[in-house]
Amino acid sequence: MRNATCAAVFLSFISLASGAAAARAQVIDWSSAGGGLFGVAPDDGDVGVGLEGHGDKIAALRQPYQAAIATAARRHDLDEKLLHAVIIVESAYRPNALSSAGAGGLTQLMPGTALELGVRNRFDPIENIRGGADYLARQMIRFGDVRLALAAYNAGPARVASFGGVPDIDETRAYVATVIECFLALTAGREIANSRECRASEVAP
Repeated sequence: MRNATCAAVFLSFISLASGAAAARAQVIDWSSAGGGLFGVAPDDGDVGVGLEGHGDKIAALRQPYQAAIATAARRHDLDEKLLHAVIIVESAYRPNALSSAGAGGLTQLMPGTALELGVRNRFDPIENIRGGADYLARQMIRFGDVRLALAAYNAGPARVASFGGVPDIDETRAYVATVIECFLALTAGREIANSRECRASEVAP
């Protein structure tokens, strides 16, 4: 009986030692996931320390018309970076932008849409931003999906509803992808002036 007890104690010790070793060995290297999105696996003693050469805070949003866009976004519970991203793609912050189809202003409102939204002067930045935020929020509420809301903003809600998803229109698909890309760039703390600057930068090995 004594020998059996000693054997049981010995096996328990071995099991605990093995578990501790396994725990030490389970340091997951995320460096290859997402192209280095998660940084590098920490060395002993480096847990909780930021990457060398980087601050511990993402740069605050610094974009044109920031106060007006923030106010309009808050009014409709929109993420202001998403509203900025739409404006970047629509007009690159040019208040007098006018498309060949007749859409005008920062958020590129069509005359009929502007009238429906109560926007009297599409080329007044504050009015236009308010109208664009309102229209985007309506699409978000209707479709319950950011991609579908953006597709509706570009191609019209009737097309999205009829297709049952993002319409198979090259311009619309590219538009949705670019707005999301700009949103991600702004979220990462980058200052963006136009949609070309939203593309992910190549990271040197």
